[in-house]
Amino acid sequence: MRRQILTALTAALICTAGYAFGQAPEATIVPVDLSTERPIIDVFINGDGPFKFVVDTGASKTMVSADLAERLRLPNAGSILVGAPNSFTSIRAPIHRIRELRIKDLKFFGVGAVGIMDRDLMRHIRADGIISAQDFSGYLVTFDYRQRQLVVQPGSLPEPDDIHVMGYEERNGIAGVKIDVAGTPTFFHLDTGSPFFIALPGTMLGKSAFESEPQPVGMARTVVAEFLVLSGKLSGDIKVAKTTLSKPTVEILDKMPYGNLGFRFFRDFRVTFDYANERVRIVYWRDAL
Repeated sequence: MRRQILTALTAALICTAGYAFGQAPEATIVPVDLSTERPIIDVFINGDGPFKFVVDTGASKTMVSADLAERLRLPNAGSILVGAPNSFTSIRAPIHRIRELRIKDLKFFGVGAVGIMDRDLMRHIRADGIISAQDFSGYLVTFDYRQRQLVVQPGSLPEPDDIHVMGYEERNGIAGVKIDVAGTPTFFHLDTGSPFFIALPGTMLGKSAFESEPQPVGMARTVVAEFLVLSGKLSGDIKVAKTTLSKPTVEILDKMPYGNLGFRFFRDFRVTFDYANERVRIVYWRDAL
């Protein structure tokens, strides 16, 4: 059985200290390593580095591995409860104070980063930490996997037109949108920290929307829980923005209340977040040429 690891969905119970931006250039173009099926960038902490961090739209706050926090002797600034949408379980994690976090020319000051105590999880994703994309609020953040880059720039998205630009909704502290799944509007988290394509919520298992019964393909894992992942071919279409995907093979996340759009979705779409105005632009890569 193939085993999958899902690192995102830390969400609602997290609440860390704030941060401040340094002076930002017109646009910061950051090379992205996609070899682990997650967008990994180089980050400098307190002048040291570079370190490998996942840029995660599915994490509500920035996090740092226990190994890196120990290595850099990051001071503690209290602790916090961490949870996930599919679990009533939560764990208490430390908050570490980072004086300066730098991504190319973009700087953050006074960052409160949640400590990730699960060393096996961090070794699996080959990263030293996770940058929450929400920390770029006030900027446009574009994930362009075709160009293998992350673009952070001033500005805002236009008013929603329901074609490319949509207003998003936050559930469990994570941005998501409703898309049409075989005629049923279904909510999906937009999650660069997960390896999935289009993963349906477990509630979809009770619907006759599949050509055959979905089969188990592995287990997924958050920071607090594990759950079964199934896969099956839809008998209908999925419509995302102006793009129609005909009878795609999708994953189904057992016990998850929401769907998940992950790495293989972002690979085929250019996605821009405007966190200040709660908008997102989703463009199929061929339409972006």
